[in-house]
Amino acid sequence: MMRFAIVVSAMMAAAASQAGEPRNWSVCPAPGPGCDFAGGPGIQGAIDAAAPGDTVTLRAGRYTAEGYREIPYKEVVVRGFVVIDGKDLSLTGESGAVLDGATGSPTTAIIVRKATAAIRGLTLTGFRYDVQEDDFYEGHGLFVIDADVRASDLIISKFQKMGLIGRGASRLMAERLQIVDGHVGIWLRETAYLALVDCTVSRNDSSAIAAYGDSVAHVRDCAFEGNQDDGLFTEHRATIYAESSRITGNRPYGARAVGDSTIWLIGGELSGNDRDTNGSLGRSRVRRVASP
Repeated sequence: MMRFAIVVSAMMAAAASQAGEPRNWSVCPAPGPGCDFAGGPGIQGAIDAAAPGDTVTLRAGRYTAEGYREIPYKEVVVRGFVVIDGKDLSLTGESGAVLDGATGSPTTAIIVRKATAAIRGLTLTGFRYDVQEDDFYEGHGLFVIDADVRASDLIISKFQKMGLIGRGASRLMAERLQIVDGHVGIWLRETAYLALVDCTVSRNDSSAIAAYGDSVAHVRDCAFEGNQDDGLFTEHRATIYAESSRITGNRPYGARAVGDSTIWLIGGELSGNDRDTNGSLGRSRVRRVASP
């Protein structure tokens, strides 16, 4: 019996080896011991080398956007410093890992397309565009296209366009995000879905969340403060549910719904905005209900 167990164990180990156990790929700001790849381009190199289920870990330090890949989507082309395309993996940063778009190529920090990805522990800052309005999308933080993404413990700051973007049939599960000092904090279109918990979206020069099409956002325990073109905004048939959240100091509205869209404010705080809501206008409406 013991011999049989040993043989079975060996066969299982051989099968696992042939299948390929998930592994961790280490990326460092500069070449060094224990580093599989190095520098800004090393992030994409590690992602390209990774097999489904692997993890790419960025060591602490700054990674400069020295180039990009182009991902077409509908009528535009999104340029990404880091691209996860059709591959399921995790991208993790040690404390102090920063993707820096302030120098190098104008680009978007991270694109995820038709993949399942977990992204955590990174700072994305300074991403900028070359031309403000053209068919090339640059200057964004995390751009998700028809993908499932879990994002946690991210800081997205000083971006010239949108911080977190969901397009197509994307599903985003996010917690402990800070999206600050940029343009539009969160932008959803088509049928994208966002579940967002424990976040801060503040001091952006447009909306904290702008939802269009048939997109839906469920938000809980978040702060939307000091945004300059509405805290929460919906249009078309989009819906935002904001529970136990603080919506303060935004202009011109704390929550504004137009078209056939709806914003539900469930408990939380709505105060100190230029105007708290635009009420009901046609079939759009902002509804306030007490916490359950």
